Amino acid sequence: MKKVLLAIVLVLLIGVAAVLYYVFTNLDAIVKAAIEEFGSQAVRTSVQVDSVAIGLSEGSAAISGLTVANPDGFSLPHAFSLGEIAVDINLEKTTGDRVAIDAIRIAAPRVFYEINADRKGSLNVLKDNLGLGGASAGSGTGGSGSSAGDTSAPVSLDIARFEFKDASLHAKVVPLKDRTYDLQLPSLVLTDLQGTPEQIARQVLDRLIRHAEQEIRKRGIDQELAEIKAKAQQRIDEEKAKLKQQADDRIESEKQQLENKLLDRLR
Repeated sequence: MKKVLLAIVLVLLIGVAAVLYYVFTNLDAIVKAAIEEFGSQAVRTSVQVDSVAIGLSEGSAAISGLTVANPDGFSLPHAFSLGEIAVDINLEKTTGDRVAIDAIRIAAPRVFYEINADRKGSLNVLKDNLGLGGASAGSGTGGSGSSAGDTSAPVSLDIARFEFKDASLHAKVVPLKDRTYDLQLPSLVLTDLQGTPEQIARQVLDRLIRHAEQEIRKRGIDQELAEIKAKAQQRIDEEKAKLKQQADDRIESEKQQLENKLLDRLR
C-alpha cells in the first residue's frame, strides 16, 4: 500500500513539475496570448502583441509591438501603436489578488484619434467599451469594479507611477472635410493608480483623450484663424484695389470734365 501511495505521489510530483516546466518555459507566450485575448475582449476590438519578455527574478516585463485596432465605424486602422512598454513589478508587495507595480513606462507611442462623420471619437468609443464592465476608477481609490452578478474577485493593480511620454498624435476629423493633424502630445504622468485593469485603462484614456482634444482644438483653431485672417486680408486687399481704381477713375473723369469746361469757356 505504501508503495502504491509513493508511486501516486511520485506521478503527481512529476506531473506538477512538467506543468511548471511548461509554464515557465512558455511564460512569455502565455502572457502574450492572455494580453491579446483579454485585451480584445475588454475594448471589443483587436489587440495584437509582437512579443513579451518576462523576468520573474527581476520582477520585470517588456511588451513590444502592442497595437489596438480602431472600433468599427472608423477608417484609421489603429487607435494605438505602443512600441515598447517596460513594467517594473514589486514582487514583495504583490499578493494573490493585487499586483503591485512600481512603474509602467511607455516611450514614444503613436496615437491615432479619429472623429467620424457622426462626430464620435475613436478613443471615446474604446473608453466606453471598457466601462461596460464597471465604473471608472479614481486616483488613489481601490474600487473593485465588479458587477452585482459577478462572484469572482477581479485582480486589482496598484501602480505607483505611469509614464506616457514623447507620444505622437495623428488625428483625422471627418466633419472638417477629412482634415488631418500630426501633433506631439504632452507627457502624461500619473501616480498612485489603483483598481482593476479596466478602471485604470479608463482613467488613463480619459486623460489622454483630453490631451488629444486640446491639441487638436488648439491646432484646429489656430489653423482656422490663420485661414480666416488670410481670406479676410485678401478680401480687404481686393476691396482696397477696387476702391482705389474707382477713385482713380472718378478723379480722371472729374479732371476730364473740368478740362472740358475750361476749354468751353476759352472758346
